Amino acid sequence: MVDILKLAAVSILPGVLWVAYFRSKDVYDPEPTGLLVRTFLTGALMIIPAGIIEAPFRRIILNPPSLGALLLTSIFAVGFVEEYLKYWVVRRLVYSHDEFNEPVDGVVYALTAGLGFAAFENVLYTMSYGLSVGITRGVVTSIVHASFSGIIGFAMGTAKFAPESVREITIWRSIVTASVLHGLYDFLLITEMMSFPLLVGVVLFLYFGILSRIGKALRMSPFAKRGSPWAHHCSSRADDGAPCGPDAVEPEKSQADSAGARSRLPAGNGDVDGET
Repeated sequence: MVDILKLAAVSILPGVLWVAYFRSKDVYDPEPTGLLVRTFLTGALMIIPAGIIEAPFRRIILNPPSLGALLLTSIFAVGFVEEYLKYWVVRRLVYSHDEFNEPVDGVVYALTAGLGFAAFENVLYTMSYGLSVGITRGVVTSIVHASFSGIIGFAMGTAKFAPESVREITIWRSIVTASVLHGLYDFLLITEMMSFPLLVGVVLFLYFGILSRIGKALRMSPFAKRGSPWAHHCSSRADDGAPCGPDAVEPEKSQADSAGARSRLPAGNGDVDGET
């Protein structure tokens, strides 16, 4: 039996470190630790409903009657279920929160929910298959879950500041995209069509896709507006967690710069597909 400390170090610590790393990329107005912890833990709890919903489909995954059946199961019973649950965490906990005040926040919170889900999924796999599996999954699975969640988070971040008429379609397009990609990834793993070099390439591609989305979201931030007095202010205060943002610098400009964020957004689709 793997002892508790090793189990935590292998399964949970990588997810926590990834959250800290991606949070550090939010240079203008970093998210509060407490809210990130809640998002991480709630994302982890989504393992329970995911397991219940997916249970009837396990036999298809373990003994697929056909490749088509396996592909559909991977996309709908696994990909969609897990991506929707991670989306639900962000929508429920933080989407309407005052701290969700720039597009990059959607990416950060969605990554955090995905990493929480991955961390506790890794606990189950490490307990069943040992430390070597846990170590591999701590790196690979964490990035995979974070990347697919990041697609949805980017859409949520842009949609919140977009015209109301396109918000829901923007978010739902991203959920469909993430679900299909998640399902395809699982399908390739289950059928052993993904070689190790291909897996490494996919993980690197997904990782740089996350960084690309964070960069795009930061460029849309009202705090980064050209000539804004808080762009440098926030950047210089990010590391020490000092208060930052429109209300902390020039409250009277908050409404104007929220409109500025909207002006940066694509009018129709929120650019949810980005790099996948």
